Amino acid sequence: MVDFNSMFSANALNMKGSVIRELLKLTARPEIISFAGGLPAPETFPVADLKAAADMVFDKHAAKALQYGTTEGDADLKAEIIAFEGRQGVDLNKENLLIVSASQQALDIVCKVFLDPGNYVIAGRPTYVGALQSIQSYRGKVLGIPFTPEQDGFDMDALELGYAKTIHAGDKVKYIYVIPDFQNPAGFCWSLAKRKALLEFSYRHDLVIIEDSPYREIRFIGEPIPSIFQLDQKGEHRGTVVNLKTFSKILIPGARIGWVMGPEALISKFVIAKQAMDLCTNVFTQKWLAEYMKTGKLYAQIKSTCDNYREKRNHMVNMLEKYMPKRWEIKWTKPEGGLFLWLTLPKFMDTDKLVLKAIEQEKVAFVVGSAFYFDNPEHNAMRINFSYSDKPTIEEGVKRLARVITAELEAYEAGNRAKTTPEGL
Repeated sequence: MVDFNSMFSANALNMKGSVIRELLKLTARPEIISFAGGLPAPETFPVADLKAAADMVFDKHAAKALQYGTTEGDADLKAEIIAFEGRQGVDLNKENLLIVSASQQALDIVCKVFLDPGNYVIAGRPTYVGALQSIQSYRGKVLGIPFTPEQDGFDMDALELGYAKTIHAGDKVKYIYVIPDFQNPAGFCWSLAKRKALLEFSYRHDLVIIEDSPYREIRFIGEPIPSIFQLDQKGEHRGTVVNLKTFSKILIPGARIGWVMGPEALISKFVIAKQAMDLCTNVFTQKWLAEYMKTGKLYAQIKSTCDNYREKRNHMVNMLEKYMPKRWEIKWTKPEGGLFLWLTLPKFMDTDKLVLKAIEQEKVAFVVGSAFYFDNPEHNAMRINFSYSDKPTIEEGVKRLARVITAELEAYEAGNRAKTTPEGL
């Protein structure tokens, strides 16, 4: 048997599998109610309109759609994205835009372009597991920054202190990675003040901000807050913010199409990095989405999706309030958008162990909180998805989850009582 490990590169040996992807294999059984995946609701997919757009591609653009394309992206799709972003107050031209195979490819490109082994990325504690995977694949490290108790962004004092210590130790910090809108996994939204503070911090230290915005348009409560990309654009316009977007949450995830907005100098380097990956993003899919966007139906589609998720989010919060044990340590976020909420349990509970009991005993699944940390993970939290399941399934799933948590609490308390009971009584 060949020892392939001896042949793998140092980067390959440092790669780690996605905890979420491995968990989804366990939850594929039909009897499992899964709150684990970050899955959009299938009922939101505009199948008839997308079919009509695909037919239009074959009727009008077959020769181009079935051929190789440019690495930068299809001109028609770029024009539609520029118009889409323009409606949201973002000034954009084609030189500042790159089409990618969804945001995950963009995250890999960013690491490929910026990171040498041992370099640091500033990111939240917790943060998106896919970003952590990419950083680990290039042997980067994460300077984890806690969020404030108000859940409105980074603890800026901790950021200043952590950055100063890292630089004093002789290490390099290459960029800041943030998800300001309905953060994955916790679901909360950065305040305007914290966005401005982070931008000012990046200016002082000459750091690029990678602003990951897959959920930005999925706001179903409250008013939009300017993105950090917009704040830079409307302010000092130093061009140090790169914004990542995707069709996965606002339309369909199966298309695997996203886009990167940034300064021309960075976009041109990203293009070169992408050429070595795939030459170009799927041309037919780009043409297909461009034809769909030309109908103008995307805006109503996003509104409909937000209406759907608002109902489900409210229902899940209500069910948690109804069924969860009444203890002050058990709490959950109440997101104004996105797909997830974050459930925190008492410190003595370990969701890494609890998830196996939940799946086997109650047929319900979630993502363990420890998956969203680069190092020194916290083990008493979980990410729960509310977008995929229907309302009856959400209620039944929360009931099952509450039973698992209640049983764990009772076992812990029984153990404590046994320890404090005098022998012979």
